[in-house]
Amino acid sequence: MEIDLGANAFGIDFHPSKNLVATGLIDGHLHLYRYDTESSLVRERKVRAHKESCRAVRFIDDGQRIVTASADCSILATDVETGASVAHLENAHEDAVNTLITVTETTIASGDDKGCIKIWDTRQRSCSHEFNVHEDYISCMTFASDSMKLVATSGDGTLSVCNLRTGKVQSQSEFSEDELLSVVIMKNGRKVICGTQNGILMLYSWGFFKDCSDRFVDLSPNSVDVLLKLDEDRVITGCDNGIISLVGILPNRIIQPIGSHEFPIEDLSLSHDNKFLGSTAHDSMLKLWDLEEIIEVSNGNASGAAGDSDSDNEEMDLDNDPKPSRGTKRKTKSKSTPVDTKTSFFADM
Repeated sequence: MEIDLGANAFGIDFHPSKNLVATGLIDGHLHLYRYDTESSLVRERKVRAHKESCRAVRFIDDGQRIVTASADCSILATDVETGASVAHLENAHEDAVNTLITVTETTIASGDDKGCIKIWDTRQRSCSHEFNVHEDYISCMTFASDSMKLVATSGDGTLSVCNLRTGKVQSQSEFSEDELLSVVIMKNGRKVICGTQNGILMLYSWGFFKDCSDRFVDLSPNSVDVLLKLDEDRVITGCDNGIISLVGILPNRIIQPIGSHEFPIEDLSLSHDNKFLGSTAHDSMLKLWDLEEIIEVSNGNASGAAGDSDSDNEEMDLDNDPKPSRGTKRKTKSKSTPVDTKTSFFADM
């Protein structure tokens, strides 16, 4: 099922327990849709959330609120039932906020176009940690809950690991020849997979982040803009050719295509029951793909993690100097005028 949003969409996220999906648009609007198994999408709500593009969307508080991040440097919390603004941090970052993830039940993380990562405590409504290890925009983030470590990729071509217990940068990779655009943790925490602009999937072993341990080139030369973990052995990729694919990791192979858009994929998300895959792209379309048949067919072909021959030590390496060698290839995204921010989280509440 699909629907024309009327404008290009960036972030997408599903409600954790209901048949609701939210998406943020380039014009600053937040759309909320209800879906069912009868192939229909009905818009429940339309909110003018931000002055500039709404780049990231996440449900929080068991789905009671939606948090959005914007190129206007702000973060907004919106009530799902009423559409009213619950809390607003106007100057969350000094630059455009590019990515946003849920870390714990009471913590979110945001990354901006300057490479700054902030951790927010939604109870205290304040920034608890700030990391400034990257020199270009934060493209993607993921979280290892067992070790309380945040993994981030950047346009500067590096991967970083930030320890939320100590508030320190634990590790950073050497400079890659290309921008790192997406990241997931797989193989029961033993592998970190990064998508790159040249279409290569770079596989890092946990605890050995200086350089990748393996590369998968079959998606090249199409930029891997989005990675979405399906399970410990399979990842869903979204590329700049508009193709969405199911890919196996160790053994590395393209299992099958899932669907496509006419333009580059912007974001992917799974429904609460893993029945639907949601996708947004530069073609203003929101599409939901029924994954049940795809998963059933591919289950017989997927290789279990037990067959992985990787034998890297699972201890995290502690780098004395996390700064990588510098590269020359950088990406500049549209940026807002820098704003000095000393405000606490959702200070107007």
